[in-house]
Amino acid sequence: MRKDLATRLRFAGAAVLTVCFAPPSFAQAPPEPPPPSVVVETVRPHDVTDQSTYLGRVEAIDKVTIRARVDGFLASRGFDEGSEVKKDQILFTLEKEPYEAAVALARANLASARAGLDLAQATYDRTRPLAERGTSSQAALDDAAAKLSQARATVQAQEAMLRQAELNLSYTEIRAPMDGRTGRATYAVGEYVGPSSNPLVNLVRQDPMYVAFPVPQRILLEVRREGVTADQVLVRLSLPDGSTYQHDGAIKFIDVESNRGTDTTMVRAEMPNPERLLVDQQIVRVNVVSKETDHRLMISQAAIVLDQEGSYVLAVSAENKVEIRRIEVGAQHGARIEVRKGLSEGDRVIVSGHQKVRPGIVVEPSEAVNDAMLQETSGQAAP
Repeated sequence: MRKDLATRLRFAGAAVLTVCFAPPSFAQAPPEPPPPSVVVETVRPHDVTDQSTYLGRVEAIDKVTIRARVDGFLASRGFDEGSEVKKDQILFTLEKEPYEAAVALARANLASARAGLDLAQATYDRTRPLAERGTSSQAALDDAAAKLSQARATVQAQEAMLRQAELNLSYTEIRAPMDGRTGRATYAVGEYVGPSSNPLVNLVRQDPMYVAFPVPQRILLEVRREGVTADQVLVRLSLPDGSTYQHDGAIKFIDVESNRGTDTTMVRAEMPNPERLLVDQQIVRVNVVSKETDHRLMISQAAIVLDQEGSYVLAVSAENKVEIRRIEVGAQHGARIEVRKGLSEGDRVIVSGHQKVRPGIVVEPSEAVNDAMLQETSGQAAP
């Protein structure tokens, strides 16, 4: 019994020793992670049209205040308030009877003066030969000559009075001096008006219109140094509702004085207004656009990272390694921005995946296929 127990213990110990001294098995090392994937954009030249934006105000080229030139009661009004009128259209009519009577009186006075002139001329014609023969005195001839001159002056005065009476009669019809749109009428039919009264109505020319906008002096200096003229640019407007005005305008005037408070100079452009969308004193956004395009290197704004030293991008080399490139940027054009220094055509820059990479590592780049993809990545934050 004891022998069997000892034998069992001996075999059990051997088994334990066998288990304890068995050679250990080594674990396999995990594989290296693949290179991080990033979206890159190739730096290429793009057609760029220079433009600058300002806040402007619409101004009427011609704005006329209509007034009465003679006294009288308003007899009629020939327009609807706020409507458009044509040149020489009758706007108001004053009572004509007193002025028609004045014209008739002036004509009668002129006829009487002409009759007196005829008599003075006949008297002079009779007296002159008599005085030359000595049968009439020189005093009688001088008196006839003086009366003739006086009669001529009287005729001239009466002719002037008639012209004045006819002119006053014509002023009873108040006509539009130009095509335009009327404002609110100040007086109603039947009221008494005259030269000392308030304006009867305002008349504003509708087409074309001016747009005036202030331009900073630093921009004007840059434009002058570059030799850019008004003929090389055009003016486009954005209306208050955000829509783009469909007609382009041209710069017609640059003020000779600068505003001391704002250091700006007023510039004025002429805009066609066939649909009457532009209204006097309306506020609009003014875009001054160059007529010629230029080729400039541009990248998406999503590629640009900022730090204390300025702007830089993460470029991907031909070996797909990441490196930092310090750049100098220019003007912004939509979702893209000009690159003046630091990059060359054909370089690749990361536009998405900045947070996955660091300088010196290898990445797996994929090209941004279109601008829509760039716009989507432009909202991603860079480290």
